[in-house]
Amino acid sequence: MASLRERAISQNTLVCLLQAIQGHETTVELRDEASVYGLIVNVDAFMNTTMKYCTYTDRRGKTVQFDDFYVQGRNIRFVQIPDAVNMMEAIEHQLGSIERRRTVHSQERKKMMELREARRRKREAKAKKT
Repeated sequence: MASLRERAISQNTLVCLLQAIQGHETTVELRDEASVYGLIVNVDAFMNTTMKYCTYTDRRGKTVQFDDFYVQGRNIRFVQIPDAVNMMEAIEHQLGSIERRRTVHSQERKKMMELREARRRKREAKAKKT
């Protein structure tokens, strides 16, 4: 589960668009002029990206195949958004899923706090009897 800080970053930046293209094949261009083409598996709020079935192309054009590939967010220059992705719908869907997770988390926290309060009252009642 993402931390509160990560959820806030995802909601307030375009990282949510990158998170929305998880499951799509695309090209990630790196700062050292290399590029990686593959399936986006996971993207966190800091743009750290995990990919599968990748082709890494260095600046000289040499290619290498990888089953798994990890890119730190600070090394990403561009991410090509696939044509099949409607950016507005993808962003709205991703923000909606973040909001749903936050709502579920809030409901779980409320239930936990109610249970704690009930236990506290029970202990106080027991202490008064003795």
